[in-house]
Amino acid sequence: MKVLKNFLYNLSYQILVLILPLITVPYVSNILGAKGVGDYAFTFANVQYFVLFGMVGVTLYGNRQIAYVRDNKEKLKNTFYSIYSVQVITMLISGGLFLLFAFTFTDEGYRNLYLVQGINILAALIDISWLFMGLEQFKKTVLRNTIVKLLSLASIFIFVKNIDDLVIYILILALSNLLGNLTFWLYVPKVIGIKNIRIKGLAGHLKASIALFIPQIAIQVYLLLSRTLLGVFTDTIQVGYYENSQKLVRMALTVATAIGTVMMPKIANTVASGDMDKVKYYIKNSFFFMNFISIPLTFGLLGIAKELSPWFFGKEFEGIEKLIIISCVIILAISWSNVFGTQLLVPLNKTKEFTLSVTAGAIVNLVFNLILLKRMGSIGACITIVLAEITVTSTEMYILRKFLDIKELIKSVIIFFPAAIIMFIIVRIIGVNMGAKILTTILQVSIGGLIYLLSVFILFRIYHKQNLVGYLKEMLKS
Repeated sequence: MKVLKNFLYNLSYQILVLILPLITVPYVSNILGAKGVGDYAFTFANVQYFVLFGMVGVTLYGNRQIAYVRDNKEKLKNTFYSIYSVQVITMLISGGLFLLFAFTFTDEGYRNLYLVQGINILAALIDISWLFMGLEQFKKTVLRNTIVKLLSLASIFIFVKNIDDLVIYILILALSNLLGNLTFWLYVPKVIGIKNIRIKGLAGHLKASIALFIPQIAIQVYLLLSRTLLGVFTDTIQVGYYENSQKLVRMALTVATAIGTVMMPKIANTVASGDMDKVKYYIKNSFFFMNFISIPLTFGLLGIAKELSPWFFGKEFEGIEKLIIISCVIILAISWSNVFGTQLLVPLNKTKEFTLSVTAGAIVNLVFNLILLKRMGSIGACITIVLAEITVTSTEMYILRKFLDIKELIKSVIIFFPAAIIMFIIVRIIGVNMGAKILTTILQVSIGGLIYLLSVFILFRIYHKQNLVGYLKEMLKS
């Protein structure tokens, strides 16, 4: 029942995350234009390198370690404060390097943007979301994020009026991040306690977090590097096109991977108990549910992209639907790698194997970025990210081939594909006949969703000889 409750909390937040950009992205795209969006994405990506190096894998490592020891209050307290001490030390070093970068190596026209983006480094310094994820206390993170997101939304509409307000836009997003992370500390005295604090084993925690830091670097290479290289090889307008296309795809992805955020600490806790059969059972259920959501999202976004883009992004982003169509594949690829990598390899402490998979993706990303970006711009960046994500997922599947029955897992979700294809055909018929307008998108999403659900219920009954609703309820309660 706890998994169901945590999933519903997390899903409700992910739906909010999905809805808010539907409101803000069209507004910001029209106000700031491709140049403004690109300048934001370019500077944000470069600041995130300092956040990445400062966090040295603490988010993933802390989440896992808290899940391991959460049943022992004393160990929990010591583990939390020791890991956070590592985070403070490394973030302060990274913050110093950022200031050196901002005042020494940045173009004067971008300096103010970088300094405002630097607030995100302060936000990372006080970020302890990994504690509550490891404890599976998702209600706190969801409520906190919901309030902050709504405040951020209101501020954007009130204060961002033209392209000259780019600094204000960046400031709003950075301060909302900082405020959100500050609120976590309100819960620490009650959840962890502040008496009899022992800080020990810093070297051990640093070494272990660095081991997870290496794959985090590889992951960020193909999340951030395309934006950086696009800005270097082409211009920030191409970065703006790429940023908005990825933003839309990853909006869908947040919903698809909502179950993964909940399952990772649960599986880690089960690994600590030594029950590997239960771990496999959880992975099977998570993979099924992930595909139930991610497959229709992949085909659905593919189907609505052509009619959605003109009214959603505005005239300055004409042709962006090509980037969205290319990028749709990563919804499915990342959903699978979330199950195999984050939910399984990390809890199993198979850090080397996890590193291998994401490093392979980073290498593919770097090589194809260097080949395609100058010639193809943002289209080349989208092709590259797809190839990188497929590489990561394929590598993880190969690594886990002896631990999991991969063929059986894929066989269990095969019914979702014909249902999604039927939905795609209906969605395209609606789009071709109605043209690019908001009413078209609303009808495509609502009718397409109903067609998919109806098709899945019928196919599941035929294929598995049981009711899908009952199956999902049983799965989420386990």
